Amino acid sequence: MKKPVLPLVQVGLWVMVYLLLLVYTIQKGSDWPYGFVYTTIGIVFYVATVYLHANWLLPRYFYRGRYTQYAILSVALLIGMVGLRMWLEYEFLFVRLNRHQFFGWNFAHGAFDAITILLAFLFGFLLRVALNYLDLLQRQERLRSQQVASELALLKSQVQPHFLFNTLNNIYALAVARSEQTAEVVARLSDIMRYFVEEAPKDRVPLPLEMTFIRNYLELEQIRLRYPLPVQVCVHVEEPAPFIPPMLLIPFVENVFKHGIDKARPDNEAEIKISYQQEQLTFLVKNKVFTTSQGSWGGLANLQRRLELVYPERFEMRVFEQQGYFYASLAITHP
Repeated sequence: MKKPVLPLVQVGLWVMVYLLLLVYTIQKGSDWPYGFVYTTIGIVFYVATVYLHANWLLPRYFYRGRYTQYAILSVALLIGMVGLRMWLEYEFLFVRLNRHQFFGWNFAHGAFDAITILLAFLFGFLLRVALNYLDLLQRQERLRSQQVASELALLKSQVQPHFLFNTLNNIYALAVARSEQTAEVVARLSDIMRYFVEEAPKDRVPLPLEMTFIRNYLELEQIRLRYPLPVQVCVHVEEPAPFIPPMLLIPFVENVFKHGIDKARPDNEAEIKISYQQEQLTFLVKNKVFTTSQGSWGGLANLQRRLELVYPERFEMRVFEQQGYFYASLAITHP
């Protein structure tokens, strides 16, 4: 329960208790003035006792280890509340309204007021325990949110340096070979760097923008291959397109170039399918499996953790081999 809502709930509960006691007292005594005065005096003392105990005595003395002072002040509070309540009830109910002798200065009157005030005192302890528990839950939630945000930032940052180092190595190799493709690779890298700077820090980006980034990545990787890699890209996205975390899908594609091709063979192939229908996002990557392929899982372990943080219990990721092909699929349910 959020803190701004909690006081309203408490006020509502006290109003409910007051009305119930008022109706009960009036029905019992068949007297509106008596019922109103008696109920009002009782509720005022109950509220004062509960909150003085919960918000003053317990936090300032008991929880700070000042037990002697807490005990002395608690006894003084109880005696003061009982005595003051008895005097008010005597003045208003016994003297002015001329009610029953019960409200005089007698043992029965004092015992009743003492028991009810003591119950309110104990309820103050329960209220403080409940408030402390809610505060603990809120602190844990804040810490969990901060931890999730930090972990997401770390996982996202792990993607960028890894990709950049690979690309810079490719540019270096092309530059050493004095390849005419060097300028084109630098231009593609510039587009990708712009995506890193402007879009990657965001929590969500439009799906078409992420697909543009993936296409740039594919073209960049194709340039450095000896044999072109036929990549079939199928996109079917219903409008409005969803927003997804930036660089969420690139580990699938990166995994193809790391583990799904044999650079010495011309018969490599890959397929990428993405669809969004009825709030269901589906992404599939398929590539050949060679005897030289090792660790096809690759960098998808970090992706699994990131998905658990961003889409808890709303995603399914599958990685498997079938008939000489490696498949990596992801399905996300968008609310």
